[in-house]
Amino acid sequence: MSLGWARKARTARPLRSPWFWGALAAAWLGTGDALAAGDGKPVTKIVNVIDTRNMAPGLVRWVSDVYNTNLWLYGLLVVCVMAAMGAVLGTAFDKAVGLLGIDLGRLDHHE
Repeated sequence: MSLGWARKARTARPLRSPWFWGALAAAWLGTGDALAAGDGKPVTKIVNVIDTRNMAPGLVRWVSDVYNTNLWLYGLLVVCVMAAMGAVLGTAFDKAVGLLGIDLGRLDHHE
């Protein structure tokens, strides 16, 4: 029994596959970044600081001071604010959609 058709299908197929061309493009683009990052002097530490000298006292200045002094506390603050905003917006839109007559409550499955 001859398997000539299987060998022919294996050799011709990869050039028509989008996965092959995607992998080739990723390898080509990835090497450019690696070559560009080559011979240079060592990177020094980058410090990002918000200038708070001309800010009026208030919430924005407090958040800026927290960012400048403690990045862990700033990260925790951002996560808490985002969770609170999600809860408030979710509740508000649930009420607004409820006023339109759409019930977004639990679904009852009757089998």
